[in-house]
Amino acid sequence: MPHPLPTTLTASGRAWADRELNPTSARQWAQASPPSPVRDVMLAYLDWRTGAYTSAFEHVNAALSELTAPDVWRSRALNIRAGLMMARLDFSAAHALYHEQLAVATGCGDLVELAHAKHDLALALLDFNVGEALPLLQESLELFEDCGQSEQTGVAYLNLGMVYQRRGEFGRAEQHYARAVQRGQDGYAVLHILALAQLVVLKVQQGQLGAAQAHFNDLDQLPQSQDIEAEVERARASVLLTQELSRVRWAQDQGDWDDTAREQTAGLQAVDPATLALAMIGQANARQAQRLAELEASLAQAEAQHAEAERRSVTDLLTGLHNRQHLMTEGARRLTNGTAQAPAQAAMIDVDRFKRVNDTHGHATGDTVLREIAALLKAHALPGDLVARYGGEEFVLVRCAGQPSLVPTLEGFRLAVQNHAWTTRPVTVSIGMTLVPGDTLDVALDRADQLMYAAKRAGGNRLRHDLPRDSSRGTPHINLIYDPERDSVC
Repeated sequence: MPHPLPTTLTASGRAWADRELNPTSARQWAQASPPSPVRDVMLAYLDWRTGAYTSAFEHVNAALSELTAPDVWRSRALNIRAGLMMARLDFSAAHALYHEQLAVATGCGDLVELAHAKHDLALALLDFNVGEALPLLQESLELFEDCGQSEQTGVAYLNLGMVYQRRGEFGRAEQHYARAVQRGQDGYAVLHILALAQLVVLKVQQGQLGAAQAHFNDLDQLPQSQDIEAEVERARASVLLTQELSRVRWAQDQGDWDDTAREQTAGLQAVDPATLALAMIGQANARQAQRLAELEASLAQAEAQHAEAERRSVTDLLTGLHNRQHLMTEGARRLTNGTAQAPAQAAMIDVDRFKRVNDTHGHATGDTVLREIAALLKAHALPGDLVARYGGEEFVLVRCAGQPSLVPTLEGFRLAVQNHAWTTRPVTVSIGMTLVPGDTLDVALDRADQLMYAAKRAGGNRLRHDLPRDSSRGTPHINLIYDPERDSVC
């Protein structure tokens, strides 16, 4: 039972449906719409298909940063970004994006998006695993047909034809190309160009130059498209046909000519290779080279911006440490593997009497003190530690299970703060440290916080922890230390 598109579509749905048959209308809708992720997806697609890669990448990144729900618009955005990565020849990233799109499309239950995901993942696999790609293409064809997607059904026919052509099954390839041409004649100009171009290539490959010339004549009558891929394929067909015609005529001039060759070229029009191909090829190649250069530049810029945005999203801007948001997500993950035999560890650190620093020397000096505290803490942490600013003058250090004791690290840090050459009044810290055999992060931090306040009540500038007095029982790698001002275990 077919599943045609609903007769009533939202404005964005109508614009999306228009993106191929009437891209001008789709762009007008997007440009007239207020900023939104859906608008960015639409503009990203239109820019991608016309070779405006810089703009396409900016729009799709903006859309994906806001589209977090598994819906059709996130699926479309993932598909566009994957297509851009394919253009960059970054196949690994493209494969990952197509697989993510497949999961999103499956999750939201949209058959059209599921068909797109299967189809485009298959194309990404063609050069690596045809055996896996072919079933995906066939599944996508059936889904497109069931959903009444005429153009996309034609695209699936086109790509299946290319697979069969690679396998040397020329008859099946021609049948699929012919079906794609039929769909293209319904008004899908890009599909029409691509399908005719493939027929030209197929007939040249078979040595049927008369049929190739006939298909090229039909191709040559089609108006130029804004789609860069379609124009490149048109130019490629022109090059192959022109080269083969030139070779055959040269053989004829040399007298190396037989009845088979005469049959193959019967009815061919006189063709001047330069006239037939050079203008089209030169223009297409120049456009492609320029757009590929733009894509490389835009991708590099976008990746740098994305990396910087990701860094800023998890970084406390004052101190350069991780922020509280990152602590609560990454810290929880790092504590999950703690056990009684190999506990994780967490510490809460607070600057003693920090309000006096701000009141006496001003907030700018207070900020400087916090930055220097952060630098000292980071310098004493191990490479795998998670160091974060918890808020205000409080800091947190989390160490995964199986790592050395935090006690020497924290005591070394405490002494470094105490002995630091401060430009203000002397600065010290109070620290609470706890073992985490499997607790949640909230529970661990609450316990470390209580221990830290116990250190403050004892006069500050000290470390309190909940290690057992006999460190040899059940707590490997943990060494006790002594309170710096009292001859007793912390």
